[in-house]
Amino acid sequence: MARNKEYDPSDFAQRQENMRKAKGNPNKNIHHKKKNSNYGGVQKAAQRAAAAEQERSRRRRRESIFTMRPAMWVVFLVLLAAMVVLMILTSGAYKGNQTVTGLSMLATGGTCAVLAGNGYQNRRRGVEASTLQTVLMVVLGIMALLYLAVGVLGLVGVVQA
Repeated sequence: MARNKEYDPSDFAQRQENMRKAKGNPNKNIHHKKKNSNYGGVQKAAQRAAAAEQERSRRRRRESIFTMRPAMWVVFLVLLAAMVVLMILTSGAYKGNQTVTGLSMLATGGTCAVLAGNGYQNRRRGVEASTLQTVLMVVLGIMALLYLAVGVLGLVGVVQA
């Protein structure tokens, strides 16, 4: 390779300039691309930690719209057990008994109401619901109203008779 000008070994500034050019651009590093690097300082690391925590909380909130608290589990299981026992009695020993049929309807409506109400409370707390879960919650609410109304009307009919 031919030189355009004569090289002077005593010219320190020129020698430093040539060395700088030979090394390349020192600002062209890739530290910020390395995983878990602290390139950008403490503020950048704090921003990344906050973003990661927000992502974790978002994932937690998308669990299920019907996730229940322990007290709700107890109420739900008691109503479910009562519903099953009353339905067995309605189809067996007390076949045709309007009181047991009305109580069975009330237990079924109460179970649907607990599930629909729990889904509504979870939505108020910010849990995201899919379209299927929203439709299921609406259907449970409608069924709760129907079963409770029919159960109450059946028991009122028994009391009036």
